[in-house]
Amino acid sequence: MPFAGVSVISDGKLQSASVVVCSAASGYHLFIVDGYLRSKEKTPNGKSIKSRPFRVGGYWWVILYSLNGERSQDEGHTSITLALDQDVSRHVKVQFEFSFIDQIVKQDSARIHLTEVISVSTGTSCGHHRWMKSRDFEASRHLRDDSFIIRCDVFVATAVGSIAPTSTTEVPKPDVLRQFGDLLQTKLGADVTFEVGGEMFAAHRCVLATRSSVFRAQLFGSMMEGTTSVIHIEGMAPSVFRALLTFIYNDSLPKREVDNMEEDENEGDTDEDEDESEEEYDEDDEQVTWLQHLLVAADRYDLPKLKLMCEDELCEHLDVSSVATILDLAEQYHCSRLKEECVRFARLLSPAKLQILLSTKGWKHIAKTYPDVVNELIVKLASKFY
Repeated sequence: MPFAGVSVISDGKLQSASVVVCSAASGYHLFIVDGYLRSKEKTPNGKSIKSRPFRVGGYWWVILYSLNGERSQDEGHTSITLALDQDVSRHVKVQFEFSFIDQIVKQDSARIHLTEVISVSTGTSCGHHRWMKSRDFEASRHLRDDSFIIRCDVFVATAVGSIAPTSTTEVPKPDVLRQFGDLLQTKLGADVTFEVGGEMFAAHRCVLATRSSVFRAQLFGSMMEGTTSVIHIEGMAPSVFRALLTFIYNDSLPKREVDNMEEDENEGDTDEDEDESEEEYDEDDEQVTWLQHLLVAADRYDLPKLKLMCEDELCEHLDVSSVATILDLAEQYHCSRLKEECVRFARLLSPAKLQILLSTKGWKHIAKTYPDVVNELIVKLASKFY
């Protein structure tokens, strides 16, 4: 289902955020509570925490969550309901499902379409007055580090009647990517921490699980890390993991950032070594190496779009010194387009530059490890002359 925004509750208060509009007939809204005990203290029986309005199927909706029960007879239970946040002249038919973020089965669209169709109107709500006993919830796996995340899936089946006139104020354009970027930067509601190369990174389980099947399995599935406060990532540089997180939240290829260790090493160069270091250091080479590592990370965490972005960038950085290592990478990680570009690049080289390529250590590794690639290049070189 399409994403329909997120509401973050911290210590019983709704945090400010821009409105997200979902124009589809269905969508899901995330309801994050950070600081459960404080929130429970501030919302006694009969009072609810209200989500930010979100738009699905042409209507504005809100989630009402009571940590001590919505009605007097519900005390000792949590209550959660869905309500319209606008005036309508007649009932709206809706199907919905509330689930915790790790209850993947309940979030299946086909399953939600089989739920009961409920008619709602202005001033009424639908949901669960006794969703869970408070003591059962507090002992459950859903409450982690005094925080939890609820997902509300909504499908607007039909609307009977017309909608009452609403304000003509122009609705802002969706700004979800910036909002998620802010969420990463501010760490608001973060519920998982990663340690990579001595650096700590705070993130949100629900965001990672939504974007990556590997993170979903690691954080909620059979590979689940349990309740450990810090997850250690091996075999990856901090700058690469930082870029990985940036893509997950912003859906764009980030710029390379130098790790602290790299900065320390550069600062340690003496004046006597300056000429030599300048000769050895090549910014383009560093970029190529970083892109290769990021591609490997994208493959490791099942992020195909990021992997393709890295392929496109590497295609723009092909030269005699790098093509062999990039071709090796393309062969290892099944990057067919990148492999084809490497072979095409080699085929178009002049005889002198081709001789340089064939004498490199990287090419000797290719010839030894992937003889089929060499044969393919020979065939393409032959076609250049015939």
